[in-house]
Amino acid sequence: MFSLGHHISLMHLLRNLLLVFLELMLSALIATSQSPRTALGRTCSVSSNRLDPRTRRFISDCDAQTFCSGTVNGTCAPRRCRREEFPVGYRVNQTMPALCPTGSFCPDEGDACRPLVPVGQPCQFNRDDECAPSNIPGLADVHNFDGSICLHSVCTYANVTEKQPCIFELSQYPDIAASGMGFLNTIVRDNCQTARFFCDATTQLCEPLRLVGQPCQYHRDCKSYNCVRNICSSPPEEPFEVALWQYAVTTLALVLAMAAICIMLVMMHRRHRLKHYQEIYDYCDEQIRLRQSALGFGSARLKK
Repeated sequence: MFSLGHHISLMHLLRNLLLVFLELMLSALIATSQSPRTALGRTCSVSSNRLDPRTRRFISDCDAQTFCSGTVNGTCAPRRCRREEFPVGYRVNQTMPALCPTGSFCPDEGDACRPLVPVGQPCQFNRDDECAPSNIPGLADVHNFDGSICLHSVCTYANVTEKQPCIFELSQYPDIAASGMGFLNTIVRDNCQTARFFCDATTQLCEPLRLVGQPCQYHRDCKSYNCVRNICSSPPEEPFEVALWQYAVTTLALVLAMAAICIMLVMMHRRHRLKHYQEIYDYCDEQIRLRQSALGFGSARLKK
């Protein structure tokens, strides 16, 4: 028969085995969760490369780490380049493909670095960085690539001046919330001189950028790039300027408020002192009357 000591030893052994088993299972689950799923080696087709109709983002049969190598019966191979410093789909400690050198670009597929595209040649949607720079003074802007812009998948210069025929590209991005409510964000891009003019969607002619308070249709129409309810408004990042009279009114209000508080505290303190004085006065008066009564009572007994 087993003794009590053997029973305890067996229980300790079973507990240790169970703990080791749970630790191994937990390590396996953590390793599985940390290793990202990849489409490497999956069968794909280049004909499936397309833009998401809602987000205009490039998608294919492969994932963010691979591209479809081949034509009809291709396979997903590791990407050979990247366009962002921190691309989507990669972890911090994971080996990422290299950035393309100056004078080249990485396409949406990420298959290889390619030379910049000259004006008039095809480019990918919203990829101004694929176009060769214009090197024309005054054309560079945050809304183009050194004066070059990709419109309708063709590289062109943003150099059209006032009252000249222009081309524009309108893209809409719906944003639908879980409740079903949402809004439609409309982005308009054109080949007018970005910092000075915009392409009127009605006349298709370059017009001077609208100032704050003037009517507009799209953000692109305003110099502030902020069209709110068809009126050009100040950009959200613009600092708010306070007028001198507002400073004066605010200072006067603070002084009056502080004076009112001081007067109220003085009045409360005075009332408290008067109340305390009245209590002391009543107490002294009562003591005097009691003393006089006691003295009167004593004199009357002496007379008797």
